[in-house]
Amino acid sequence: MKTKLKTLLLFITVTSYTFAQQSGKNFIDQPYIEVTGTVETEIIPNEIYLNIVLNENNTKGKKSVEEMENQMIATLKSLKIDLEKDFAIQDFNGYFKRKFLGENEVTKTKRYELIVHDGKTLGKVYQALDSLNISNISITKIDHSDIENITRETKLKALKAAKAKANDYAQAIDQTIGKAIFIQEVNSNNLNGLYGSANGFAIRGISNNYKSSALQDKIQDLNFKNITVSASVLARFTIN
Repeated sequence: MKTKLKTLLLFITVTSYTFAQQSGKNFIDQPYIEVTGTVETEIIPNEIYLNIVLNENNTKGKKSVEEMENQMIATLKSLKIDLEKDFAIQDFNGYFKRKFLGENEVTKTKRYELIVHDGKTLGKVYQALDSLNISNISITKIDHSDIENITRETKLKALKAAKAKANDYAQAIDQTIGKAIFIQEVNSNNLNGLYGSANGFAIRGISNNYKSSALQDKIQDLNFKNITVSASVLARFTIN
């Protein structure tokens, strides 16, 4: 009984080893070419995220947050901003400071997120809000509304580029490529270099230098660096 069991185990082991060898030969040991395809797609951002902060200090005679908010909303409406879609309150807080001498101090702060869709509109928003003495504005992110589909298409183009490269190499030695036996996404990035600045000048605190006519001309239409979507795909093709 033990002899039969050992013989059976030996048969299974040898069969498995032989199958592994054949399987390895079909995949690893056959002639193949390995290439990497890389593609970059540049797109103009159509979503520019702004952070707007309103604050007040009642002891200094400044406008209340509510007054500034009403003025800001009226101004944004006049610029045809879709407030329901592109404008939201992010945070609201305030504190009461009791003083032994002098008037008590109340400070309120409100933070908003505004999305504009091009540099020209952004320039108009900055000019309009600056005229209301609202200058605590910063760019937090630039993006594109169809970034996911664009990224997917870029990856597919990278794979096609890898196949074209492999085909060129094979033709150079009078051969052809066969089926793909391995495909791996190597890298995929969405790159942009703009967070809080446009064309080299600072966004936050722009009202400090706003009297400059050169700056007024420059802010009319802020041009942003394109978003670069890059993808690399590693692929192996059999060689015939």
